[in-house]
Amino acid sequence: MLIWVFTAAALLCLVYYGIIVLYAGFGTSFAVLWLLIGGFFGATAAGIHIYQKYPERMPLWIPVSFVTLCASGLLILLVTQILIFGRIPATAEPSLDYVIVLGTKVKPDGSLSKTLKLRLDKALEYTKENPETVLILSGAKGDGEPCSEAEAMERYLLEQGAEKERLMREEQSFSTVENLAYSKILIENREQQILQEQKQKEEAEMLLRAPEEPGQSGKKTSGLSERHLRIGILTSNFHLCRAGMIAKHQDYGTVYGIASESDKVLLVHFSLRDGIAILKDRLMGNL
Repeated sequence: MLIWVFTAAALLCLVYYGIIVLYAGFGTSFAVLWLLIGGFFGATAAGIHIYQKYPERMPLWIPVSFVTLCASGLLILLVTQILIFGRIPATAEPSLDYVIVLGTKVKPDGSLSKTLKLRLDKALEYTKENPETVLILSGAKGDGEPCSEAEAMERYLLEQGAEKERLMREEQSFSTVENLAYSKILIENREQQILQEQKQKEEAEMLLRAPEEPGQSGKKTSGLSERHLRIGILTSNFHLCRAGMIAKHQDYGTVYGIASESDKVLLVHFSLRDGIAILKDRLMGNL
């Protein structure tokens, strides 16, 4: 029975790999993972067959270790998927000051990948309901991309009627960790500039006041430096959990997640890949 289960699992992985390649091409990141998993299941089926046929030739510790390894892997997979899908917000928090839109692959011809287009359509939907929000478009120019992801994102949003003064480009980042780190610097620099402009304006107004106005010279400024910023992260639903954990590690404080839809054909692949990425980032100290 176990032989058939693992054989079927191996075949499913190979079929899904074929679907990924036909649907999205060989360039789909980490698609080879399904070949490796399929190979593991196939080798497991062969190992069970050999053990059943020649049980006396295989030490007991081998099947015991294998079962322990499989059970641990399944548990870790289950936990990561619960984290990923359990943290998807039902609705987007309104009236945020900034929303960081995380970039992803731009095609060689300059067109957007389906995943990126879904994120930007969600950003357009959000800005229509919250026109005062500033979008931070985050993503550098990667290998095989004709322009930075941020530039491609801005171009699409402007074509769809977004206001240019509400868009800011962050073009240095090549990973989610860098997306959030560089976007944070961009927000801090903009806030500092706003503060400086506000102080200069208030100082100019104070110079124009009549000297006989009592008590005005000691009046405090508006206190923009004490403004409590409300920041959101907009990305695909499968990616939001990891992005939020990274933001927390980078001392963002409270961040609000905004989830876009995902490509339904590739969702299983993306969610498995991000589960592995969560483990990687935890080991590297990014979470």
